[in-house]
Amino acid sequence: MARLAAVTVASLAMAVMVSAQALQKPRFVPPRLKTAELPPLPAPNIAGGGEVLIEALVDPSGAVLRPVIVRGTPPYTQFVLDVVPRWRFDPAHDIDYKGLDTTVAMPVTVFAIYRPPVLMNAPTIGEPPKDWGKLSGEAAHPTATAMPNYPPQARDGGVVLMEVSLDEAGGVTDTRGFGSAGGFEGASRQALASWSFKGGSYRARPVPSNAYVIFGFRVPVGLAPSGPGAAMPPKSFGILSFR
Repeated sequence: MARLAAVTVASLAMAVMVSAQALQKPRFVPPRLKTAELPPLPAPNIAGGGEVLIEALVDPSGAVLRPVIVRGTPPYTQFVLDVVPRWRFDPAHDIDYKGLDTTVAMPVTVFAIYRPPVLMNAPTIGEPPKDWGKLSGEAAHPTATAMPNYPPQARDGGVVLMEVSLDEAGGVTDTRGFGSAGGFEGASRQALASWSFKGGSYRARPVPSNAYVIFGFRVPVGLAPSGPGAAMPPKSFGILSFR
């Protein structure tokens, strides 16, 4: 009798465990940036602004592979293409209904938008961006964008990198960024508030995702930069850690 009771209890426990596993939903954790090098601003003789869109694969080790130019404007395209392969990520994780956690490859997009050296958002001279290719369809990316305003209190140039976290439908759930001095991160967040995104997918199912946006703020013509040597074009901002 005692043995029968033990078997019954064990059977019930197994049934509960199987039921709990059946109720557990698969989960996906997208790649997340750990360290990054920001691209530089151009020399003052570059008249216009520009846009760059790059899609790259984050492999299971967190390294960036096969960056592909989807949209570009010289010389900005090369600025962004030079630094993105050196970025490092926490890789994506696909967690099944049993809780098995598998590190997987996942594409990400990097969209850079550089302001022209003018104070107001208006058409300027310079080469317009050109489409070079197509997105894979799996990486999250912007579908509607807006140029950030140059902060009224700023007197220098700056570059800001923002990580935009999205839900399965492409809705923004969080933003994380590194901002240079002078209010550039605030202007970047304000611009991002009006952007729209398409969410990412993994094996044809919508999943949470991250997209990356770079804002380049150039000193407007006629605005005196602050500090000694501020008129010189800024160089790379170096390695940034998001830990």
